[in-house]
Amino acid sequence: MLIHSIKRLARPIVQEARSQVSRLSVSKKIAAQRRMNTGDCDFRLVKQRIAGFLESLRCPDSMCRYRYSQSCSRPTLYASAYASMTKSMIGELSALSEGDILAWVDYFDSFQSPNDGLFWDPEVDNEIYSDSDWWGARHLALHMVSAYTDLGARPRYPFRFLEPYYESGSIQSWLEQYDWDGVGLGQSDVDNKIMNIGCLLQYQRDMWGDDRAGSAVERLKLYLRSRINPHTGIWTGLSPVNKHQRSRAVQFAYHLFPLFFYDGDFDFNAGRVVSIVLQTQNEFGGFGVLANSSACEDIDSIELLIRFRPYVSEGTRLQIDSAIKNAFSWVLLNQVEDGGFAFRLNQKHAYGSLQTSSEANQGAMLPTWFRTLSVAHMARHSGYSSQFRVNRCPGLKY
Repeated sequence: MLIHSIKRLARPIVQEARSQVSRLSVSKKIAAQRRMNTGDCDFRLVKQRIAGFLESLRCPDSMCRYRYSQSCSRPTLYASAYASMTKSMIGELSALSEGDILAWVDYFDSFQSPNDGLFWDPEVDNEIYSDSDWWGARHLALHMVSAYTDLGARPRYPFRFLEPYYESGSIQSWLEQYDWDGVGLGQSDVDNKIMNIGCLLQYQRDMWGDDRAGSAVERLKLYLRSRINPHTGIWTGLSPVNKHQRSRAVQFAYHLFPLFFYDGDFDFNAGRVVSIVLQTQNEFGGFGVLANSSACEDIDSIELLIRFRPYVSEGTRLQIDSAIKNAFSWVLLNQVEDGGFAFRLNQKHAYGSLQTSSEANQGAMLPTWFRTLSVAHMARHSGYSSQFRVNRCPGLKY
């Protein structure tokens, strides 16, 4: 079977009728949890279960090597990065000794190439690893900078593969290949690539003092602003009326907005954006067309709603608060029996390689990290910021 992009997996690529199975299977559970909000949550128990799941996938011969799920036989760098980032959020990294932290850093460093700065893991290196952005080398690099930040370190080498983007005109030439006003843009993976390249440029700028990277970031943001659809306040020609296109448009926007948010730029039509994002919420509180919305779909909308909340009217803020309250129960429902989180309930998840994949209703490293991040954002939004630690870093977690 061909491996689809994570964002394509997160979209409704199966027939919507299949979601009825999921609707029946979760309806009773969600009804029991519907009244739960952050104030009712036993965060200690949630974090204990997450910690137990992570420990179950740790290789016994190393504190740094982890498998991705119980169905995977080999440890991968992807899994270790997700483990360390999740441990940081639930407060487990802070208990490590300086020697243990250095062991993690040395382990991560061992995968980095001095030639391009990318990380190469033979367990997952395949025909799509070097030139994909939903998964693969560039995608992993953006995860790695978050993992290093949580460890209080930085990679051994700068990201030299970014240097072609330093040249004046290179970013515009790259992005003008796409029809920004058409619906076809939603079928591409360019949003993931923009996030990977752009946020790594920000990291290169801030952590390596690279002024050329900083100039490239400014050119990228300027171009992206020029391509915002004035009718929607976000990107692409995807229709906000069509529920499938609306969901994809929000996912696309999630990958681009962090470039601006990280630099403190919230000068957008927040009310218009939020009105579209709110429409992606389904009857169970998730943010997808299918009832069993994915870890990606959920955090894409949750992140945007929370980030834009200070910039909208009081009435819209109340709508956001209600949406987040409903989403909280749904996200927790995805914590499965093994203590980890499922990417999408009742479905397998093929994630780039056999060693980064999971069976139906089986906890896996990506969704455990992503859904824990969703819970952390919602907890902080609701006044429980002490429950989770979220460090500042370009990209997916800041």
